[in-house]
Amino acid sequence: MKFNPLLFIAIFAFCSVAQAEVPDPQLIKQIGCDQESQQCALSFGIEKMGPSGCASNKISWSSETTQGKLAVALLSSAMMTKHQVAVEFDSFCGENGLPQLKSYEVLAKSAQEGA
Repeated sequence: MKFNPLLFIAIFAFCSVAQAEVPDPQLIKQIGCDQESQQCALSFGIEKMGPSGCASNKISWSSETTQGKLAVALLSSAMMTKHQVAVEFDSFCGENGLPQLKSYEVLAKSAQEGA
């Protein structure tokens, strides 16, 4: 059986994209939304995350849906109360060139309480 290097590269690329998650919960450093495009974004104090084609310190999502609006409210609250957030993002880049938020989890214990 002949070894196909392209197949190996494709499998390796898929495996690295499949791990689309910030390894540790983070504090949100900034959050905001653009009213015209209805795209929101948050940033963490880490260098880069997301698929290799659009790795950034920001993650974006649409605020057009009820879930998108809920994410704005909950994630803003987490930032203001200094609660850490764990996120997962899609394996593709959004139209704005940023990783797209897939899911998030706000931790019950704030970062200040843990210090």
